[in-house]
Order: sequence, then structure tokens, then C-alpha cells
Amino acid sequence: MKTLALPALLAGALCAAFTPATQAAPTFIADLDITTFDGTELDANLFIPDTPAPAGGYPTVLFTNSWMLDKHQYLLQAAELADNGYLVMSYSTRGFGTSGGMVDVAGENSIRDAGVLIDWLEAHYPVGKLGMAGISYGAGISLITAAQDPRVDAVAALSGWSDVIEGLYPGNTVNLVWGTILTTTALNLDPEVDAIWANLRATENIQGVEEFAAPRSALSYVRELNSNGTAVLMSNNFADYLFKPNSMTQLYSLLDGPKKLLLNPGTHAVTETLGGNNGHIWATTFRWFDRYLKDQPNGIDHEPKVDMTVRISNRLEQFDDFPVTDKTTRYHLHPRFTYFNNASMKTRPYSGWGWSNDFHGGSDTKAGTGIPVISDALEGFGIPVYTAMTGINGYHAIEYNSPLHWSTFKIRGTPSLELWIKPSKPEVQLQVHLYDTGPLGLGRLITHAPYTLHNAEVGKAQKISMDLFTTAYDVPPGHVVTLAIDTEGAIYQKPEDTNYEIEVPYRSSRQSVLTIPHL
Repeated sequence: MKTLALPALLAGALCAAFTPATQAAPTFIADLDITTFDGTELDANLFIPDTPAPAGGYPTVLFTNSWMLDKHQYLLQAAELADNGYLVMSYSTRGFGTSGGMVDVAGENSIRDAGVLIDWLEAHYPVGKLGMAGISYGAGISLITAAQDPRVDAVAALSGWSDVIEGLYPGNTVNLVWGTILTTTALNLDPEVDAIWANLRATENIQGVEEFAAPRSALSYVRELNSNGTAVLMSNNFADYLFKPNSMTQLYSLLDGPKKLLLNPGTHAVTETLGGNNGHIWATTFRWFDRYLKDQPNGIDHEPKVDMTVRISNRLEQFDDFPVTDKTTRYHLHPRFTYFNNASMKTRPYSGWGWSNDFHGGSDTKAGTGIPVISDALEGFGIPVYTAMTGINGYHAIEYNSPLHWSTFKIRGTPSLELWIKPSKPEVQLQVHLYDTGPLGLGRLITHAPYTLHNAEVGKAQKISMDLFTTAYDVPPGHVVTLAIDTEGAIYQKPEDTNYEIEVPYRSSRQSVLTIPHL
């Protein structure tokens, strides 16, 4: 066996400290080498309850590891489930931990592996209803396996994805930071994945990238999930700029079976790993499995389907469905007069003389998402990304301020933007940010999204339509909402040629509109 990675050692130490006092400990088999369909060995561990199997077999959970981690990741959760009568296996997906094979990003081999592990469990133990769970990479594999294998009755997909393209290429923009993290931290990465990443960065063979992504995206398997009747729990985080909530809310809306959606502050996987939104995520996961694997009437199937925790305040709210509101405010963009003035956005359309504003590429501005990964993680602890709005350079950006809000403006959902632009180059990039700006000019980030045009019509007015990332945020009384648009962001790959101008035309016949859903 290889030397265990530090995360695995830490998880093992935590598990050793976990000693239930009220009953005998389940049997724990620390090392299982299971040969999969192609002769590859998969490394797993197993908790066996100390109680006899129920008549229908043990309720069973198969945990799948996150990227870079291994079978030790869920020792605490697995032990707790086993204490409550579950048979629980955790395994290292191929290419991670001491499992053989190459990392294929939830490819066919990895999905077949999960089926072999279910076969093994059924051959050695009385297995009843079965669920799969995982964070990040484990979430994606769990969803796709459930679609392809009707033996999976329930899934808990935490910080998962349903669309690979949205994760690595949001708004036709290369997610440089997260893509680099993924491709440089898997030591046994399939060469095909490196080729796909290279094509994406070079904007080459995008059709090939899409063909690679489709079978690895749960959105491709909605029919199968619905046909299987899989009970699907999904949890995603507002500042997760790898697997944004947007595609998961889309998947949620298309599912017909039992489903529940948790939307939380924080960044990718950190919220679930460090306690799970004050324990809410894991507590809900256990209740989900109790209901759909043990048939325990705990009421979760009659509760509101959407749990949304407001950013910064970390206040939990519950709603019957998503979208959580059908109420919106439409802000029409109005022009600024010089680079030193802010533009405005108003609830009435622009009806003045033909006008235009411009801003330029070539430099980043103070509009942004903070320090990549670090600032996103801190948000989960109630620490927002602050920006001095007066310091945003008007030559390289444009800001639109809403009217003053006299009462709390409760943004809930997915803001969208329709924007008329006239680009000077065929490839230009927009970094669109929404801020809560206070009386002293200090802004707190509400949400953002990138958008890149690769074959724009130069010098011609054209409308783009985009969604910002789903959010839940309360703008306090006395503050305004600011839409700040520049051309570079720390997370994303910028165009090779950044010497361009973007003109925003204003006409009564060309209305640029920001739509914000709110309570």
C-alpha cells in the first residue's frame, strides 16, 4: 500500500476519536481490495452494523471520494450511519488513493466501477435499499451512477455538478483557476482529460469538449433518473465558482421524483467538509437516507423542498420550490456622462437621446471576487468580499447604481442581464458583478458571472443575454445595488488580445435590462 495522504491521516485520527458510548461499535474493515471489471484494484473500507440485518436487508450507503481525496474522507459520517444500522462502504475512485487505474473524470470506467462495488456488496451482505453520496467528484459520480443503475434508490450530491461545461467554461469563459487546480492535482490523470483542457484553453474543438462533457453530466440523464424514481438530494454553495448552483437548480427543476435542494453560503466543498452549514447539510443527508433507505416516516418528504441560507447572515429560509419567488424588479440601464461618473439603473426604460458609453480592456479593476478560493471560503463564515466602489477605474469599467432602497431588498434566485454592446474586436470579455453599496461607497459582493464573445460582430450593436450566479442576499435599507462591469477577473482566462473597447449604446429601441428576483 502507498503512504496515505495527509487528509486521509487526519480523517483517520478523527475516526479513532469517535467512540459511541451507547452501543457496541460496528465492525470496521479498514482495507478491502476489490477487483473491478477490467482487473483494476479499487481500495475500499466497510462498516458493518452490530445488529442483525432487517428482513429486507441492511440499508446501505456507498460513499465516493472527492477529487484528490480517498476512502478515508467520510469515516465520521460512515461510522455514524453504521451506528444507526447502515451497511456503509467508502472507496477510492480509480486513480485516487491506492486504487489503480487513471482518473477519467466520471467516465465510463468510473461509473462501471461503482456498479461492481454494488455487486460485491450484494454478493457478501444482505443489502436492502441502497444510496450513494459524495462531495464534489463523488457527487457527480453518484448522480450518474444512479441514472445508469436502478439499484441506487437515493443520492446525496453535495457540491456536485450536473453540467461539466458550466463548471469549466461558464459563459464561454475558461475557468482558469479551478481548471488548473483540477488538472494539476490528479497524479494519474487520463491523457484525454489533459487534451480536453488544452482545447478548452485554446478555444479549439469545442464540439469535442462538449462530446466529452455530455456523458459526464447528470443533465444528460434526467429521463433515466425520473424513470428510476431516484430520491435526489442536492447541496450547492453560492460562492462555489467551480460548480455553481445554476446547473443544479436546472437539474432540480427537471426531476419528477423525490427531491430536495440546499443552497448555502461558502465555496466549493468547504461548506460540507467543515461542518456543513452549522451541521444542516449532513443532518439533512442522514434524514434523507433514513426516509428513502430505511422507510422511516420522519417528515422530510412533506417539508419545503428548498432550504436557502442567506449569505453573510447565514439565516436559513425554506421554500416550497425553486424558483423561490416569481417577483422581480427590472432595472433599465441609463447612461453616465463621463468616465468619472457612475451610470444609473432605473425601473423606467431609457427614453432620452441616442447616447453611448464605452469602457476598455487591458487592465483589471477593483471590481472582482476577491482572492480566488480563499475569499470564497471565508464567505461561508460570514466574511464578505468588500470593494471600494469609488476606486473602480471608469476607463476600464462601468458602474450602474440603483435607486436607494428604503427597506431590506431580499434578493433570492438568479439575476439576469440583457445588455446591448458594440465591441471593437471579435473576442471580448465581460466580468459582470452585482454589489450591495453602502453610504460610504463600500461594496459587498452579491454575485457575479463572466461572459466571453469569441466571434462578435465588430462595430455592430448586438444584445447578449446572461444569467448571473444564483444567490440569496439581503441589501440593507439605505444601500443601493450596483452593477459593475469590467473586462478581467482573477478566476478566469482573459482573451489573448485585451486591447479592445466595448461601447454600450442607449436607445429607446435598445433597452439593456438587469432583472433581479426578490421576495
